[in-house]
Amino acid sequence: MITAVTRWTGTPAGLALVEAGSRAAKSEHMSWGANNCRFMRPIAGQGGMGVGFYICEFDSMSAFGAFQDSVLASDWFKQMQKDVAAGHPEIMMDGTTVMYDAIAD
Repeated sequence: MITAVTRWTGTPAGLALVEAGSRAAKSEHMSWGANNCRFMRPIAGQGGMGVGFYICEFDSMSAFGAFQDSVLASDWFKQMQKDVAAGHPEIMMDGTTVMYDAIAD
């Protein structure tokens, strides 16, 4: 399994917009091959109210690659880039980390 985690930072109001956008994008992302998409907010640890994580899982690295191809070719991505730029500094996308489970059986 591959997990992609996008870290968002911003104000509580800005992150509420990211939460709404994540909710709206979830079905489209799943139609492009993502699984178990969710927007997680910390209850303890670093960042507090100023950070959120959009997380999706993929069956394989090739499934993640196909998802990325769909994202980059989409009108959704073009609009998301505009929305993030317009929302700065209330919202900032800090980047995406793609991970695998090193201890999976």
